[in-house]
Amino acid sequence: MKDEIVLISGVSGQLGSAYARAFLQAGAQVAGGDIQYDAAIAKLEAEYPDRFQFVECDITSEESLKVMLREVEKRFAIPTVLINNAAIDSPPHAPAAENGIFEEYPRASWEKILEVNVTGTFLSCQIIGGAMAAAGRGSIVNISSIYGVVSPDQSLYQYRRDQGDIFLNLLDIRCRSQPFSI
Repeated sequence: MKDEIVLISGVSGQLGSAYARAFLQAGAQVAGGDIQYDAAIAKLEAEYPDRFQFVECDITSEESLKVMLREVEKRFAIPTVLINNAAIDSPPHAPAAENGIFEEYPRASWEKILEVNVTGTFLSCQIIGGAMAAAGRGSIVNISSIYGVVSPDQSLYQYRRDQGDIFLNLLDIRCRSQPFSI
């Protein structure tokens, strides 16, 4: 990994910062993009000042992605690896409307998830992947959830039901009469 330049979207999340650390420990130069800066990023910057770069980026914005690419090119070069890790969902602490009955799930929340998780990945592949293709090298890794293959384990969220809340992960559908999973 010594000669690799790895760009990771969603670097401020638990997985993103773990991926960054693993690549840095393996000798890569790492650029991380995210809409927020946090303590995990500050720690990476302090530990790897010559090989880690944080760039604020909104992956749903073509212009923001282009700015990030320019910043990474200035500091390192065109990335050789793109890890599309940024994503959002309805976490357990989200408002009840976002974790309740499917028929009442807010359309605006649905559209935001699609914008980040699908369109953001698409745009990142076009812009960053396009630069890698023009350079004649590069690999793209698209991170997804196991929930793309299997239904969520609803028992993980029992504490919400114990508090009297209706709670379902977005990928589960709860019909008014009987729950079932897709």
